[in-house]
Amino acid sequence: MDLRGGDYRTQARYFAALAVPGGETLTGQQEELARAVLEIMLLAGLPPYNIEAAADGEETGVALVPEGHGTPRVVWQQDPAAARHLPVGLCDAQQAAMNHVLRTILSAHRFWIADGPLGEAPLVLGLTRPDG
Repeated sequence: MDLRGGDYRTQARYFAALAVPGGETLTGQQEELARAVLEIMLLAGLPPYNIEAAADGEETGVALVPEGHGTPRVVWQQDPAAARHLPVGLCDAQQAAMNHVLRTILSAHRFWIADGPLGEAPLVLGLTRPDG
């Protein structure tokens, strides 16, 4: 599927199952959140992780790691080939920065995210934050 334009909702639906690194099947609630998260990431210009492309060595993108209670953790998958050429501290700093970016984008779109450090991959609890 071409990521250079088009209907982001359709693209998000297509990539929802492919964005899970372990190839796990998403539950109904996880799938709904996955589609919504990926649509926002595509709108922000961030590509989704694609397990099929990863088999060909293209592993970079926004991945969704299913966790308990129907919640996906949104993780930036760095390019492993590029990461091998970076010092460990720099690679860790890049990962923390991307996690902060993901958290900021999701928060700006009013997703309900579990509290955690800015450099931690965000855990999405729901489509909207509960009114405070």
